[in-house]
Amino acid sequence: MGKYLSIGQMGKLNNLSVQTLRHYEKVGILNPSYINEETGYRYYSMKDFNTIDLIKQCKALGLSLEEIKEVTNNYTSLESIVEILGNQKKLIAEKIKELENIRNKVESLENKIDFSLNQGINNIFIKYNEERKFIQYNFKDRFSDEFEINLRKILLEVERDYENVNAEIAFTVSYDDMGDEGYTEYKNVMINLGENIDYKDEKIISMPKGNYLTMYFDDTYRDSGKYYKIIMDYIKSNNIKTKGDFNEIYIMTRVGSDGKEKSLGQIEIRLL
Repeated sequence: MGKYLSIGQMGKLNNLSVQTLRHYEKVGILNPSYINEETGYRYYSMKDFNTIDLIKQCKALGLSLEEIKEVTNNYTSLESIVEILGNQKKLIAEKIKELENIRNKVESLENKIDFSLNQGINNIFIKYNEERKFIQYNFKDRFSDEFEINLRKILLEVERDYENVNAEIAFTVSYDDMGDEGYTEYKNVMINLGENIDYKDEKIISMPKGNYLTMYFDDTYRDSGKYYKIIMDYIKSNNIKTKGDFNEIYIMTRVGSDGKEKSLGQIEIRLL
């Protein structure tokens, strides 16, 4: 029995718990070299060190236990190992692409928030925009329950068709119907999926490039009307010539622990 190690000794020498070694036995990637039939005690031999080293190496490569089992059961077949490593390389490439996509979205959101803070909340300025594409849906009555349900359906479609859960929500607001008190008449809702997106939808509209009179606000969306009053007063007092309707675009919405909602948004209108 001197050439055998108990399960506890094997665990300590390889920085593994007894539970882990028992699990490895259960899934069939490392069986004890000897089991005492009377006591049920498990014992391991020196050759099991090599198997544990292989398991650790495979785990470091990100292989699943099922894949590790295939490696350990076919350790003499280099072709089998190459095939498994090739599949793992493909999975890693997919994960890298997914993480790069997440990183780009994080950077985009970070840049937009930083830009709004640098320009100043509630500060009116001129911003140049490149051409932007939106999916447009023609339904109004923004503050109704029906609108919220329709909007939720749209976002589910976007998540399904474009694998996008961070789409910007935007609205077209009638300039001609804008009242003195900032009354907002919403003409439609739009979804911006971001740059470099291959749009599949037929309901695509393009916002032309050019200079836009712009103002960021950080408030509840139901209070956006007061910001329209500010920007309309600015347009009239400075005799500014505009073209088309307002765009109301939401960058980020959050809800505090008190249940109150707040959104970082922007109101813009194209300049002649």
